[in-house]
Amino acid sequence: QASALVFTIAACTRPGPLERRRHVRCTPLRVIGMTIDYSKFDNIEDSDDEKPQAATSVAAKAADVTPHCHNCHKDIAKPLRCGVCKVAAYCSAQCQKEDWKFHKRCCKKPEEKKSPPPAAKPPSATDTAKAEHKKRQEEETVVDNEDNLTWYKHREWKPTAEPKKDFAPTPIAAEAASAAVEPAARTAGSAWNAAGTWEDKDVTAFAQQGLKAKLSAFGAIDVVGGALTAEDVDSVEGDASKPVIRGKLRHMFDLSFKVKFTFKWMDASGQRQAHGVVEVHDFTNDVFAEGALTPPEVRLAFSDGRLLEAGRKQGVEAAVGASTWPPQPGSLMHQVAEKMRAWVDDYQSAS
Repeated sequence: QASALVFTIAACTRPGPLERRRHVRCTPLRVIGMTIDYSKFDNIEDSDDEKPQAATSVAAKAADVTPHCHNCHKDIAKPLRCGVCKVAAYCSAQCQKEDWKFHKRCCKKPEEKKSPPPAAKPPSATDTAKAEHKKRQEEETVVDNEDNLTWYKHREWKPTAEPKKDFAPTPIAAEAASAAVEPAARTAGSAWNAAGTWEDKDVTAFAQQGLKAKLSAFGAIDVVGGALTAEDVDSVEGDASKPVIRGKLRHMFDLSFKVKFTFKWMDASGQRQAHGVVEVHDFTNDVFAEGALTPPEVRLAFSDGRLLEAGRKQGVEAAVGASTWPPQPGSLMHQVAEKMRAWVDDYQSAS
């Protein structure tokens, strides 16, 4: 039961010249007792709010089971897994190629699961009883003979009748002396870094100038009734360094550049020409490393490709060879790849 307070408000006329003005006057409070029935709230369940959350969690778990492409994020029924980490899934080889520049930073082979060691055989009741009995005997054993306790009697030593010996230094041979003072094997890096700890040397300018000098003098290629020529590379971007890690010199770089090309041909209106560019990104030290599958990112674009017919354009794209890595022999990118490999050899041999 509960009580409710009821306020009664009455209107009155204030005496005075302004009889039209009215105000509200509150009468004294009157408490009226009344009974409220709470039985209608007995069947209310508090779990109504939890049911949508449970359904949502089940739907979320069901959504997690369906794999999706790491590049385009589409749900796929038959995913193509990464051949290295076996975790990343893709819907096609093109999506895997586009996502490699991001996925390669965290891609690694899964660790082999070690089989758990065989469970130790629990000791039997007989072995446990024997061990406890042996331990009890050792604790109860009392040593009465103090002759064996000699560890604290070093101050009780007395001189013996043995004559005193004169100790003279023993000469060392020259070979042994030189071997003793021979310095440790020299590690890569600076003289101050004899311990072979981390040391980094920035060689970005040297790498950019060397690669720019290599990427020049490309040969012309005859294709679909015309000639394909390429200009010398005018700039190289990126960074390069030669760190010393645990006493070993490493040659690291990440560079990018552009190769501009021109295709000239003759038709009924005279000599025509179309221009394009090949962009090479993510040219790292792992591109030509043995056992590494890290091709650079190669993009082909025409500035005025509308001048080319469909068949002639396909022939020019095949002659450029930007769709596969390593490039096909005889293509423009094959010449570029050979010059890139030659620069890597020079870069690694330079100190």
